[in-house]
Amino acid sequence: GRIEAAGAGRLEGAPPLPEESDFHDAAEQLSHMEAGLRTALDERMRSERMKVELITNVSHDLKTPLTSIISYAELLKQEDDLPEAARDYVHILSDKAKRLQTMVQDVFEVSKAATGNISLDLEDLDIGKLLQQTFGEMEEDLRQSTLAWRVEIPDAPALVHTDGQRMYRVFQNLIRNCDQYALEGSRVYVNLTAQPNPAGGGLATVMIRNISRNEITMDADHLTARFVRGDQNRTTEGSGLGLSIAKSFTEACGGRFNVHTDGDLFIVTVQFPLVVKAPAAPPAPAATAVP
Repeated sequence: GRIEAAGAGRLEGAPPLPEESDFHDAAEQLSHMEAGLRTALDERMRSERMKVELITNVSHDLKTPLTSIISYAELLKQEDDLPEAARDYVHILSDKAKRLQTMVQDVFEVSKAATGNISLDLEDLDIGKLLQQTFGEMEEDLRQSTLAWRVEIPDAPALVHTDGQRMYRVFQNLIRNCDQYALEGSRVYVNLTAQPNPAGGGLATVMIRNISRNEITMDADHLTARFVRGDQNRTTEGSGLGLSIAKSFTEACGGRFNVHTDGDLFIVTVQFPLVVKAPAAPPAPAATAVP
């Protein structure tokens, strides 16, 4: 006549309760999902590696024939007895071959950066001077542009630890991107700010803002992908690798690269930690004569 609590004293080997069976099935399903996700991730990573290796190998194989084409085109330019029409064709062939050579080199470099095989020469340098140097060497191209450039670089040095050649390429690509895709006659704002942290460290931030010529219909992640161009109609020249190279090189050099859009406003920020120099040791006191 005694009534025991439910589930108490269940004999060993008895069939599981419905709740236990449900938990067991759920655990098995989670285990299968984990294994499936791991397999899918491994396949995705293997596929990405294979794509990068394919691009790298193809780019490398294209270099030799392209170099030959450019060399022969230069030799044809030196021929005096070429008809005028043929001379024009040779110049067009030379220009297009050089453009293709640049694209192949860009693909090769961005592939190396994606696989971490890029060689870096890291040093402490003033990122403000590097930005000024980039604008100075591109002055001739910018003089022909319809854009008005508003550049603000403080006089105080902003030291960062990076590769000067790679970051020069980053700023060069960003400036060319503005020149190619910004609204004609609009203003481009470029400013450098250094925000030291009293507790140590800080950030140097280069911000570039411009108004897009065409409506921006894609998100920031899509814009920095390879072979994606802001001009979807492809009426302008470009490989769609400028922002991808800038992002890859910045991150390889230890910085952060971010693209933000707000309507037709296009904003790029490049950030690096500031180098904190240790204070110089005070001079040793002069020795005094002992009487």
